[in-house]
Amino acid sequence: MSVGFWQIIILLIIILLYFLPYVVAKIRKIKNSASVFWLNLFLGWTVLGYFVLLFYAALTSVTKDISVTEFIKGKSKKKK
Repeated sequence: MSVGFWQIIILLIIILLYFLPYVVAKIRKIKNSASVFWLNLFLGWTVLGYFVLLFYAALTSVTKDISVTEFIKGKSKKKK
């Protein structure tokens, strides 16, 4: 059973989509891009983990040095 060209292309696209939060973090030059990679590797299969990391990579200011947990805690606090 041989692997076809299109099967390899589809597999690469799926891997790229899985690591999309990391790709966004690297493009935006987020300081915690290594954290995004490892969290995406281990928690990306959960829908919640994937979207939290995607929002973190897309919405975090590049100049701030905020960790993923601080970002989540800051977003979950209710403003008075």
